[in-house]
Amino acid sequence: MDKPPIQEYMAHHGILGQKWGTRNGPPYPLGGGDYTQSERKAILKKRNTVKNSIYNKRHFDEVLKADKTTLSTLSYDKDRTKGTDMFYATHNVLDKHQYNALFNRQIPQEIYDENGNSLGTGMFMKWRIDNSLKDDMKVASEDSGAKIFAELYKKDRDFYNFVRNDDRMQSYFVDDKYKFKGYRESRDVLEKMRKPDYTPTSDELQVVYRMFNYVIPYDGAGNARNGSDMYKQRTKFFDACKKAGYGAVLDTNDAIYGGFKAKSPVIVFGMDQVVPKDVYRTKPSDQYFSDLVLAGRKALGL
Repeated sequence: MDKPPIQEYMAHHGILGQKWGTRNGPPYPLGGGDYTQSERKAILKKRNTVKNSIYNKRHFDEVLKADKTTLSTLSYDKDRTKGTDMFYATHNVLDKHQYNALFNRQIPQEIYDENGNSLGTGMFMKWRIDNSLKDDMKVASEDSGAKIFAELYKKDRDFYNFVRNDDRMQSYFVDDKYKFKGYRESRDVLEKMRKPDYTPTSDELQVVYRMFNYVIPYDGAGNARNGSDMYKQRTKFFDACKKAGYGAVLDTNDAIYGGFKAKSPVIVFGMDQVVPKDVYRTKPSDQYFSDLVLAGRKALGL
């Protein structure tokens, strides 16, 4: 019996070190991010089942009780919350330890005597700044913040131009902007929005709101004009939030994109409701304890 003719073919068995379903770098597709298919399924499951999870895009408005809430922030400037229009804060105990463990480090600072004369340089940790509330404070969820953002976009011409202009809202970003997942998700939406006849959907504006939420504290990085522009636009947003009854908004970047799983980080702008409570220099032992809390939180999956 004659043997069948030999058929030549090419087989591909993958690339050494490559994981199937994983993209190895930007640009990433809108909504896809840098997650594998199995990771996206797991996140979607959590979004649908865990109330107010950091993975849950449908967050809920929070009401911080005046008699139970301490708004706490860390800063190398002990006067950080004085004379300001906003500050980042935590009110969840685990979040406080999380930020302390991740972001509190000793740095050199000048030491002065009572007359203002320099005594040299020492190594110091950050200040813990605690504040209480005069009245209950309502925190806008991502959904609520996005709705207020969308209304401003539709009604305020300058705010509309700010959002759409590369040299304005996006001036915050530098060459490594692709490292920020919020930018990657909003990039394609912003590209479509540049077309004069394109009207973005509410979901698309919510994606762009996440980027706006991220750039809210931008001070211009030495560019007075850019810093003033951002201050003007965020003031409009804060004022609109106040009219809607809010004194703070969810810090979307840390709540959704942050890899350290903050439960409820907030951006506080209702400064008339904030009462200074205590300011003290943290210690290395405080950070050590926070490191232990962070390790336990990771071990328990909290």
